[in-house]
Amino acid sequence: MASRTGEGGGIRAGLTLFGEVVITGVLVAVLAAPLVTAVPALVAGTAHLRRQLTGDSVRLADAWADFTAAWRTLWPLALAFPFAVLLLLWNLSLAETGLLPGGPAVYALSLVHGGALAVLLLRIAARWHPGTHLGTAVRAAFTDIRDDLSGSLLLVLAAAMCLVFVWMLLPLALLVGGLLALAALGVEHRFAARAAAGADAGEPEDSAAVR
Repeated sequence: MASRTGEGGGIRAGLTLFGEVVITGVLVAVLAAPLVTAVPALVAGTAHLRRQLTGDSVRLADAWADFTAAWRTLWPLALAFPFAVLLLLWNLSLAETGLLPGGPAVYALSLVHGGALAVLLLRIAARWHPGTHLGTAVRAAFTDIRDDLSGSLLLVLAAAMCLVFVWMLLPLALLVGGLLALAALGVEHRFAARAAAGADAGEPEDSAAVR
């Protein structure tokens, strides 16, 4: 009976998380509709999903407060993001025409730059909290990229899978924001857990050295 109760609780928790990911995806899609608000929308969606996972308030009013706070602090990045995406798409389309010398190399480099941009934005979204300045968030994101290369690769794969989902079925674009927020938080939690485990493993060795 206890095992069945535990399984039922796990299923309910999984369904709750799935529902919150869907809500987060729709929330991000709505807030990102003007395009220049895509970055603060993803940041606010990630903060909203984090509160769900930690048991804090998940009111839409809190999400809106996060969105406005993210816009105030991240607006330079938010304005630059659409231009970076347009430049990336232009490079990819130009490389596909076959008229550009070294087209395959340009195409490959453009994909690498696109993946790097996605990882940077997801790292910033995971690191941002109300009151965090743009410079602080960017420096923390670069530190995470450097210290957790495997996690950064997972974020690239998550972004690629979201592109595949949208390519397969366009309405799935409504879920992309939630899926990316979940990936960003999952990678952040994974890295923090590994760092904590490494610190715990090093404590006995330090104690033995002192003795």
